[in-house]
Amino acid sequence: MRTSAGSAALALALVTFACTGKRDGATPADSASAASTAPPAGAGKFTLEDFRRLRWIEGRWRGFQPDGKTFYEQYRFVNDSTILMRAFPDSTFKTAGDSSRIEFRGGTVANEGGTARWVATRLDSVGIDFAPHHGATNHFTWAKEDSTKWNATLRWTEKDGRAQTVLYALHKYGR
Repeated sequence: MRTSAGSAALALALVTFACTGKRDGATPADSASAASTAPPAGAGKFTLEDFRRLRWIEGRWRGFQPDGKTFYEQYRFVNDSTILMRAFPDSTFKTAGDSSRIEFRGGTVANEGGTARWVATRLDSVGIDFAPHHGATNHFTWAKEDSTKWNATLRWTEKDGRAQTVLYALHKYGR
């Protein structure tokens, strides 16, 4: 898990942090599976209708790091309960680097990438908050500004106990 501000500047595969799992496809079973398992501790209980509120994130985005550097991401609904996020090193969107999946399963919304998993604790018309479930220690929030802008705010605590926060602004990119 990356937790320093320097590591956070690697790209907004950082929005979802440590998203190195590349599971590009979703099966019909993904959509149909509403496993009847209890939600993880701290996770909110949501409906498919709640999950649909995240449609605003679909599309291509150019992100701005605090140091002025840019990064590029694409979010795509692959079915009614799964969003695929892919991070790109440049504006061509040709070769994806990291990826993650945001999934609605059994009343839980989770963001998974690589070995890390976060669960949603809040989801409403203006955004979503994620808390670490396993393999991560940071929290993050996606906050919609309008149809062309949103912010990702990452929060963590350094080893010395200092709280850290980094904000990434994302703007709609291209078509």
